[in-house]
Amino acid sequence: MLVVNPRATFVVVFLTRPLLDLALNLTKVTVGEQEIGFGAILNLIIIVLAGFLFFYEGVFPRKNPVVRAWVFFLVVMLIAVIDSPYIGRAVRLYANYLSYFAMFLIPFLIIKSREDFLFWVKIFAWSFVLPVLYANIDLLRGGTFYSDAGMRIKGSFSHPNVLAFYLCLGITYCFYLLKSKILKFSPRVVMVVIIFVLNMVVLLLATKTRNAWIACFGVFFIYGLLRDRKTLLILLLLMPFLMFVPAVKDRVITVFNGKSSLDYEGVNSFEWRLRMWTSSFPLIVKKPLQGYGLTSFKEMSPQFSEGRSNMGAHNVYVETLFESGLIGLFAFLFLFFSSFQIFWNNMIKSVDRNLSGLWAVVVGYFISYVLICFADNLSYYLALNWYVWFFIALMLISKRYMEPGEKNSTAVVN
Repeated sequence: MLVVNPRATFVVVFLTRPLLDLALNLTKVTVGEQEIGFGAILNLIIIVLAGFLFFYEGVFPRKNPVVRAWVFFLVVMLIAVIDSPYIGRAVRLYANYLSYFAMFLIPFLIIKSREDFLFWVKIFAWSFVLPVLYANIDLLRGGTFYSDAGMRIKGSFSHPNVLAFYLCLGITYCFYLLKSKILKFSPRVVMVVIIFVLNMVVLLLATKTRNAWIACFGVFFIYGLLRDRKTLLILLLLMPFLMFVPAVKDRVITVFNGKSSLDYEGVNSFEWRLRMWTSSFPLIVKKPLQGYGLTSFKEMSPQFSEGRSNMGAHNVYVETLFESGLIGLFAFLFLFFSSFQIFWNNMIKSVDRNLSGLWAVVVGYFISYVLICFADNLSYYLALNWYVWFFIALMLISKRYMEPGEKNSTAVVN
């Protein structure tokens, strides 16, 4: 399939990947100290697929600032792999990074016309349908018990947090489509999309992932603050009613109540995170420039985290600083800043109010994602990051087909 029709291969992988986490986990076998499964093959397929598409299309967006930032980031992370004493795990995470870049790069290789763009706008929307249906089945079955929050749903993903952040992306994207004029929706379809969004909101609450709740709130709060005060007002009026939902109330209270039996050993999750971050700083100071190598934080955490065994930082920035030093942290921040700068400039320079509002939605999601990196291990959520970076690329390309007078422009894309 890769050789005969790489585009069709990508469509198949793109539509099915959110359903496969649980199945792929069943294929894992331990080789030495590493778990290897078919998920690694899918990673390789995406990376090779990007190479095939480049070979077929012969176009590489080398002038795009985000592509350049990605190349810089990958070079720095490769050095962190070489420095890592945990080479097997480091190579595995680096392969994830390569697949994120491949997912970001592929839209630039396959979207050559407005028709291509519309096709992938629709495919991206359809990719949320089956995972949401599966999550509904999980909800009807009652979910799975977790010691930190009780019964939670995870759908087809490996953990409720991954599903929650995936739903946040789906809610944002559906809202974007409803606000845009790129697809002509009939009133009936609009109603179906609204019901679908409400369904995702219910599922998001059922994941009991507080960071994802904050991220979703942040998207609409930032959008309302930047472009639509009515949305901001509605959002603020609805927030108090969520406290009448028992699951929401309990999760909010346990942020501040360290005595809850459902939290980390009687310590609220924020305090636990803060202790983990501050305890790692003495080691960071010893190697501030290059760090200890990729994936070293989790492996070295028992040395500084009050006896905890192999715990991630739950903070992408602290973990990146620990593993690749100030150089790695700069590369990571530069990667996101280069994307944010384009979205922000598009928003403030857009002459059309509706298009400016659409860019505000993208800016809102982007800021929320960056902020949530302060409190979760988002770098390891492979399926989620595939779709986040595809979304970012799709939005970068959208300017060519949505802004007046931009149809023949290649400045943003290339």
